[in-house]
Amino acid sequence: MLAGQALALASRPGPALEHLSRAKAILGSHPDTMLAAECADWEACCLYLLEDNRAASVGEQALGWCRSLSEPAPLLEARILEHLGSIYVHNHAYDSAIAYYERALAAAGSVRDLRRLARINHGLGIAYDGRGESERAVVFVQRALVLYRQEGDLLSLARAENELGLLFMRGGQLQRAEELFVTALRKLENSDTDIARSHVLLSLGELYLTAGRVADAIPIIGDAIERTGRLNERLAESEGHHLLGEAMERLGDPAAADDEYHMALDLLRSDRVDARLIEMHVSYASVLERRSDLAAALGQLKQAAAIAHATPARRVAR
Repeated sequence: MLAGQALALASRPGPALEHLSRAKAILGSHPDTMLAAECADWEACCLYLLEDNRAASVGEQALGWCRSLSEPAPLLEARILEHLGSIYVHNHAYDSAIAYYERALAAAGSVRDLRRLARINHGLGIAYDGRGESERAVVFVQRALVLYRQEGDLLSLARAENELGLLFMRGGQLQRAEELFVTALRKLENSDTDIARSHVLLSLGELYLTAGRVADAIPIIGDAIERTGRLNERLAESEGHHLLGEAMERLGDPAAADDEYHMALDLLRSDRVDARLIEMHVSYASVLERRSDLAAALGQLKQAAAIAHATPARRVAR
């Protein structure tokens, strides 16, 4: 299990899962609830890095085992809660993410791990941005940047620079955003991992679309889609097709735009990430409405409403 943990921390989730699977097999014949919770937590972390939709259920299983221990394990519980917060942020379940992050801070008590605090602040920034509270989001992401620098965590620093760039972009500060995206890409290019690079490329592509630089955006988005396909980053791949669909629409090629939106929707349906699927249907409806295809736009909105109606409100474990 320790080998799996080390590989997960080194952002090598695939090899990490191989070691964790062997650990699970051993635990099957020699039960140990504490080790089972540890193993499931790191498995959930790896699945999250691989954008595998099983991450949340495995993380919830880890939390259940942790809370069933005869003696409290606050640091383990804090780590599991933090990982669950990150998983739900990734799934755009922002209220659940915030609740988990707040419980992670409470579970840790007076113990303050700078790297964990950085990740929690980073995740809270993304979650509050998702809820439309951009000013609050900037504060949390900037805190995370300071903590990542203190820890010398270049990969996480690049991710946080990407998030801050997105916040600046949505606030109309395009030059500051582009500088952050380029800086983040340079850090990632100097690292020994492809993890996160596609996400920054997608951010840069979105910025170029926002600035009206469609010709510049298309090859950047295409590069991101190729990387996501190779790494099986399905959620990022769906966002790439979404952005490429928007680019094709702006170039006056509605058939190509439709193809891209359909690919994005298919990826999200297969992964059953309801919040993102609803967002994609609504985005596609906006495109169709701009074409004055009101019947098709209404069809997309009805599909979004049906998914929202069928999705039960998520109960956050307490």
